Amino acid sequence: MRSDTPSNAPRSAPADAARVAAAFFVVMIHASGTSWPQGLAFNALSRFGVPVFVILSGYFMLSRERDTRGLVRRCARLAALMLSWSALYFIYNLSVGDLEWSGPKELLRYLLTEPVHLWYLYATGALYALTPIFGVFCGHATRRQYEYALLVTFVLGCVVTVLDASALFPTFMIIVSKTHVAYAVGFTFFYLLGGYLRRYRLSSRAASAVYALGLLGLACTIGGTLCLSRGGLNELLLSYTSPNVAATAAAFTLFFLRLPLRGSPRLSAAARCTLGVYLLPPLLILSPQHLGLWEPQ
Repeated sequence: MRSDTPSNAPRSAPADAARVAAAFFVVMIHASGTSWPQGLAFNALSRFGVPVFVILSGYFMLSRERDTRGLVRRCARLAALMLSWSALYFIYNLSVGDLEWSGPKELLRYLLTEPVHLWYLYATGALYALTPIFGVFCGHATRRQYEYALLVTFVLGCVVTVLDASALFPTFMIIVSKTHVAYAVGFTFFYLLGGYLRRYRLSSRAASAVYALGLLGLACTIGGTLCLSRGGLNELLLSYTSPNVAATAAAFTLFFLRLPLRGSPRLSAAARCTLGVYLLPPLLILSPQHLGLWEPQ
């Protein structure tokens, strides 16, 4: 499986290293579970891995003007990839008895909506489709305008996500729910952040502040989730777009992008395969379960 870095983009060793490291944490999300404290802690530790991939996509895709035909072809390839893997999972679940044949209509529904972990391909396709619009903004906005856009998308897409899940302000959240923007804008924030990191270099003081917020966010994700889940799983701080996860993802990406790394064929090859972490782990987890070799806790 290949990563979603444009094929004509120059390889970046720091970005490749960030992809490979983030892939490890994405696999940990799939493997750790949430039904026991240790597994929940590892799951919480790893939540930032997914946003890192979105940030890196923006880092490359918003670096220059994109041809709309090329973007359409990329979206079409993502759609074909999703349908192919959905079909593979359908055949697998049919063969082990988890599904029964219910006709072509049900097959079409499954191919377009299952397995649920393939949502990332939908999200990536949507961001690619909007790239020409984002690209115009990124190419002409001043740094202050860019930072204003990051602030607005962070508040609407990340802060609002936690407020909604906490139910602390029901009237306000009814208003927000009518806009239908929170989750989508959160991923827009990550995408634009990638473009910002490509366009501007942060000072040492600003980078240190980002790292501190990232560590604080990680501590909140792990410690807060464990405390809130004592009476049962509480996902308030586990959302990919929650401020604590977003801060950790930003710090993690920035740390790798500032590393003085040299590229290598092995690192590039590993980075090009990272999309597979969204496609293979569920199958690798389901197979031993059906063979009776492992039972989830």
